[in-house]
Amino acid sequence: MKKIFAAIIIAAACISAGAQNNQGKMDDAGRIALTPVILPESSIPPAAANVVLNKLTQIVTKNGLAGSCFDPRFIITANMVELDHYVTATAPPMQAYSFSPTLYLGDAATGTLYATCPLGTIKGAGSNDTQAIMQAVKALRTNAPEIQAFIETGKTRIIEWYNTQIDFLISEANSLAGQDKYDEAIALLYTVPTVCKEAFDKAMRAAEQIFQQMIDIQGAQLLNTATHVWNANQSWAGANEAAGYLSQIHPLSSAMPGAMSLSETIAKRVKELDNREWNFAMKQFDASVSLESQRISAMAEVGKAMAKRPVNYYNMNSFGWW
Repeated sequence: MKKIFAAIIIAAACISAGAQNNQGKMDDAGRIALTPVILPESSIPPAAANVVLNKLTQIVTKNGLAGSCFDPRFIITANMVELDHYVTATAPPMQAYSFSPTLYLGDAATGTLYATCPLGTIKGAGSNDTQAIMQAVKALRTNAPEIQAFIETGKTRIIEWYNTQIDFLISEANSLAGQDKYDEAIALLYTVPTVCKEAFDKAMRAAEQIFQQMIDIQGAQLLNTATHVWNANQSWAGANEAAGYLSQIHPLSSAMPGAMSLSETIAKRVKELDNREWNFAMKQFDASVSLESQRISAMAEVGKAMAKRPVNYYNMNSFGWW
């Protein structure tokens, strides 16, 4: 049967899976990103590709998955081997097919297969090839016990990966930060599931350092620009232009004291020049919330924003999984 078109069909959003860490409690819930895909080397008929993809999405959803992800590294996919194709001896004659479908779960970055799940035989008949194939595909089960065991095996392997690769993941994030790709670095660290407690704690400490580095550098740049603007035009208009830059400085930035000092200088000078009150309020901390909580909340917002952006998918042209 003709192979599926070269373009990879990928679910519009990654799915975030609750997982259980062997080192944690049975009710530990984390966030493991699984991306339903149809690989270009699959033997799934093109007409059935979207239906199979929907089945994969149903499988991850029925296993308690929800949300979005920044890194589609871990994938769940399927393949169908044609077992038989014949014309029925009926009036009118019909096309009949039987297939052997199998599910696969693995690492798209390395091509490592983590788990497989044969689903027996599915059959379909129809007045033409497309109808027969679609009828067969609709018979794909999404809630069989073997599928749940397959998902659990995959989750365990993914958790093991995070537990053993966390130092490399942090190095990659630091490399991104060194290229001024702070948002990407933080979002990458936020892909570590919370159930991998030690790895997650390491990732959050690294994310905090990168976040602080980001707002310190950005704050210093904004303060420098605001100072330059004010020095070049010490007037009401210049004060308001400088305020546009000062207002962008994060309250947790090390540039904040300098920004507040400049704001006070501007207000005093405007009063001297125009005899007008220049009331500009810098962003302030929420006194009712700890600085650590505010920092974590700000980092999480960066991670969420990045997860909504289009991502570059891995090269999935040839894994050799079947």
